[in-house]
Amino acid sequence: MAVMRSRAIFIALTVIAVGFSGTPAHADVKPTPAPTLTLSPAEQYAEAMQQFKSDMRAFQDARALREQQLRTILVEFNKALRKASEDARLAGKSATSKAALATARAAAATERDEAVALLGPEPVAPTPPAKPMKGLKVLSPSQKPGKKN
Repeated sequence: MAVMRSRAIFIALTVIAVGFSGTPAHADVKPTPAPTLTLSPAEQYAEAMQQFKSDMRAFQDARALREQQLRTILVEFNKALRKASEDARLAGKSATSKAALATARAAAATERDEAVALLGPEPVAPTPPAKPMKGLKVLSPSQKPGKKN
């Protein structure tokens, strides 16, 4: 009876040991982060400066396009004013012609303002990157006895 009991205990312990070793291990599921490339401050500045230069080119192009559109709007505005004054001159110096001239000028100004508003806000210039700070120099007081700081 003792042999059967010890054999049963041995079998039970073997089954338990195999059961524990058969379970999957609970490892950390987070992947290891890829090594990141850290740039020195000088390299970061050079990269930021390249980005700034490309942003500045885009800003200058946008500003030139806006200036060209504004010139076109102002040329059309001046044409409308010239036509209104020519029409008023041909109509004579009556009160109706003066009122028509004022109305035509106001309409031209309103049309110009609406066209400028449709252009949207002016482009904003990019800000240059900050230069990297250099290491601070430690200045020690002068060791010469005759010299005063």
